[in-house]
Amino acid sequence: MKKTLWTLCMALAVVFGTSMIFTGCSNNNGDDTSATENTETDRSSTDKDSVADDVGDAADDIIDGAEDAVDDIANGFDNYGDAHDYLLNQLGNDEEDGRYEVRNKTEDTTEYQDGSEGYYFEVYDTKDDSGKKYGDYYVDKDTGKIYQKNKDTNKIEEYKK
Repeated sequence: MKKTLWTLCMALAVVFGTSMIFTGCSNNNGDDTSATENTETDRSSTDKDSVADDVGDAADDIIDGAEDAVDDIANGFDNYGDAHDYLLNQLGNDEEDGRYEVRNKTEDTTEYQDGSEGYYFEVYDTKDDSGKKYGDYYVDKDTGKIYQKNKDTNKIEEYKK
């Protein structure tokens, strides 16, 4: 997951960096024209510079946002809400179907394995009316990794999609 987000960030940086280079290079027309035409060209060039600056700022904002998302996951979660949203997203829950629901929640961290602490989630499948428990999950507060309690062995194991 982290590698995918990092690769996406770098790809976006390359795409936006390249587009800024091409935008900047297209501003030079090299014509020697009359004063009136030069004024038009100067205004047009200024407008293009402004657009290029805006594109550059937008690219920087997107890259910063993607890096922040990667850092949040890589460095764990410092609050229950972010860990909750991340877990449900990883389980494939989206806002349209709302398939999974967390019940019996506590927003404090808990030790789940060998001194590791994380947020505990008791997840239920709401696809039908049976109210069947889907599983017990932990999101590590330091690493952001998801762990699941194995129903057969009762051991905590790293969650694999």
